[in-house]
Amino acid sequence: MAAERRRGPGPRASTWLGWAAAALGVIVVAFLVGRAGSEPGLPTPTPSPTVPAALPITYGTALDPVNGEAIQPSDRFRDGDPFTYSVRMAAAPGVDKILVEIIRLNEDGTETVAQRPSEQGIVATSPVFAFEVRTTDLLQAWGPGTYAMRIYLPGAADPFAAGRFTLVETPVAS
Repeated sequence: MAAERRRGPGPRASTWLGWAAAALGVIVVAFLVGRAGSEPGLPTPTPSPTVPAALPITYGTALDPVNGEAIQPSDRFRDGDPFTYSVRMAAAPGVDKILVEIIRLNEDGTETVAQRPSEQGIVATSPVFAFEVRTTDLLQAWGPGTYAMRIYLPGAADPFAAGRFTLVETPVAS
């Protein structure tokens, strides 16, 4: 009797081919799962660094003589009112200048630069800085309206403090 010849792979080759087919199946499933949700035309999300939330700017009509912070809170100022603002940081900034930007918030939702970032001197070793100006001067420079104030450290792209306030013209009695 003649020897019978096997057709196809031997037992060792069959095992190897089985494992290769399983690995290929896992790769195909991983590819399909990875593509889920990535529809054509939609941008692929990219991680972005987390920007810390800006500190609040405190507005008021006076400065505390002890700690230097704005007191008598208000975010609405009339002609003749004192206009004060302050920021308390977790630690002293280590710089002696900040940049203050003022943006007019228009009623139609647009924004207009009222004051480009301008240098203001501060005490580098104090965690608090504060300023007082006359509302009359602000009304003359920018007019009545709602404004956003953004404060930056030199060289920073994002503000470290931000707030909003409103300047109101006092109507003239007739």
